[in-house]
Amino acid sequence: MEELIKPNTKFICPNCGEISQDDVIFLCNTCKQEELVLKDGVYMCPSCLLPGENFECMHCESKEVKMKVEKAE
Repeated sequence: MEELIKPNTKFICPNCGEISQDDVIFLCNTCKQEELVLKDGVYMCPSCLLPGENFECMHCESKEVKMKVEKAE
């Protein structure tokens, strides 16, 4: 399966630390998953177009997971 998120993208859980994309569930109270917009290799909510604010950790169920995109050098 093709990687949909850029390799310089990290998911950070406040409890578990850095987790893989496979350990993240997308959550949104406004948008449906099929409405997600793929922009620059990152899925975003079409209503807010903000990445990294709607993720849950599959390990500890924290909804405070943040997505961090590191700049390429």
